[in-house]
Amino acid sequence: MKRLLETGPLTRSMPLERATVDQESRTVELAFSSEAPVERWFGVEILDHGPGSVRLDRLQGGGPLLVGHDDREHVGVVEQVRIDADRVARARVRFGNSQRAQEIFQDVVDGIRRHVSVGYRIHRMVLEGADDGVETYRAVDWEPYEISLVAVPADPSVGVGRHLKPTFRTIVEDKTMSSEPENTPIDTQEPNVQETPPVDVRVLEDQVRQKELQRIRDLKNIGERYARWGGQDLAEQAIVEGWDVARLREAILERLPSLEQAGTGGEPPASRIGLSDQEARRYSLLNAIRAAATGDWKGAEYELECSRRIAEQLDREPHGFFVPWEVQSRMLEQRVMTATTGADLIATEHLADSFIENLRPNSVVLRLGATVLDGLRGNIDIPKQLGSAAFYWLADDQDVTDSDLTLGTVSLTPKTVAGSVPMSRRLLKQSSPAIEDLVRRDLARGAALAIDIAALEGDGTANRPVGVVNQVGVNTQTIADVGGIPTWDELVGFETALASDDALTGRLAYVTTAAIYGALKTKPKDAGSGLFLLENDQANGYPVAVSNQLSAGRIIFGNWEDVLVGMWGVLDVMPDTAAKAASGGLVLRVFQDVDVAVRHPESFCINA
Repeated sequence: MKRLLETGPLTRSMPLERATVDQESRTVELAFSSEAPVERWFGVEILDHGPGSVRLDRLQGGGPLLVGHDDREHVGVVEQVRIDADRVARARVRFGNSQRAQEIFQDVVDGIRRHVSVGYRIHRMVLEGADDGVETYRAVDWEPYEISLVAVPADPSVGVGRHLKPTFRTIVEDKTMSSEPENTPIDTQEPNVQETPPVDVRVLEDQVRQKELQRIRDLKNIGERYARWGGQDLAEQAIVEGWDVARLREAILERLPSLEQAGTGGEPPASRIGLSDQEARRYSLLNAIRAAATGDWKGAEYELECSRRIAEQLDREPHGFFVPWEVQSRMLEQRVMTATTGADLIATEHLADSFIENLRPNSVVLRLGATVLDGLRGNIDIPKQLGSAAFYWLADDQDVTDSDLTLGTVSLTPKTVAGSVPMSRRLLKQSSPAIEDLVRRDLARGAALAIDIAALEGDGTANRPVGVVNQVGVNTQTIADVGGIPTWDELVGFETALASDDALTGRLAYVTTAAIYGALKTKPKDAGSGLFLLENDQANGYPVAVSNQLSAGRIIFGNWEDVLVGMWGVLDVMPDTAAKAASGGLVLRVFQDVDVAVRHPESFCINA
């Protein structure tokens, strides 16, 4: 006889063996289920661990490691699942690197969390018999879908998990009786327990599917961004093994050759405090600004605690408050906003896409492929080769003459760049996410422009970096025209200069002013071809970018990968209420540690 039973999601607990903890790989071997009988509201339940009884596909495909069966507390992934000869199901789980994951892993190491619980559903079970009115069921087709670490083991006798919304129907085969008709439903309601209305499982499955698709999109985007360091391969691995975005970023960081050459060893920046993506999104820059301006951090306790943790790591106090690196890294990933001044943003309706952005010079250095070294600590010396080893032909039995490589270094030293963003009184009172994004992007864009002018024309004075134009050893190309507009031969001369130094490689492009850019579009290449020096945003076959931060008439051509931008990851924000005291607004003053260097000056040519 067969019948249907609504069991809902179920859980059961087992002790955790601390001897299986591997601190170096952040993995734990644990047993998560056995055939021990457990009392349920419908009778005694036994999970069969024989061949074909357990569906392990969901766990083996990178099942989640949770805390307390809460899908918002995702702290790791299931790497391996097996059922041993003693009919006990075991798994190897690996913890993530988020702050929460590190806390839970440390609790396991310290023996504070000693219990493992598994969430599962039963597809089919067999009624084996009854003793004193208590029926015993053996689950012969069941499926674990998550493993959790719990502080207190659940009491299975009260039907743990039956309060959850999803309900599962389990087929029950009654081998003790055969006279009753099949498919007779049994009462699924516990005494004195109100039945929870069923939830449309299709809706839940669609939500899970959409969440997984978003994870895959995020992983692929990051992989493409770091393709040159094997990011796409790592992204594919992350998709298959169930990594989250934070773990993929850590894996890519370990691969960055620039960081290894810089001697950072991939260490996180001092302002990285282990926030997950969700925690970084929770951070409100406006909350911190308002609190710092008034001195009242009520309502901004989370932001204050983040700043304090960074201050402890830096061993110094901020001018105002420190912004976590995880929050900074999201600033340029926000959607594009438009706006005029802060006062113009005030409206009775928050129309995030209706703002008109200030016209500002484009930031070209990073877009053209400059090498960004983030997560730096202390001064950095990067080796570079100044000369080559000598090779020559030998006669028979002639001894080779040793020659040494000539090596040098490029140094990066943290230099503080500061900027200011005015904010009106009414703007400070807004709570729209659009305003939050606008302020973040304004800060990030201002820093990018400061990096641009330093990388292009920094002169090394007043704590400024030395940019491309002022590098010792940079190539020059003479332009006869007093307005700085080159002829075709002179334009080709930029390329020739690099080729003569064996430096015509990498991310090659021209950068010039808007005036020169326009002149190149209208100046004929020669007398008869009808072609112009600049067509389709290219000159001499290379891209041309425009920066109005350059000096008038300036042209730079080179391999922009040889521009190094060092980031120490410490964003210090100080609200200045005195500057706009009369109107009730403030000026946001921002401090960021940055440096710029050029690895090979001969990779560039400028007009003389």
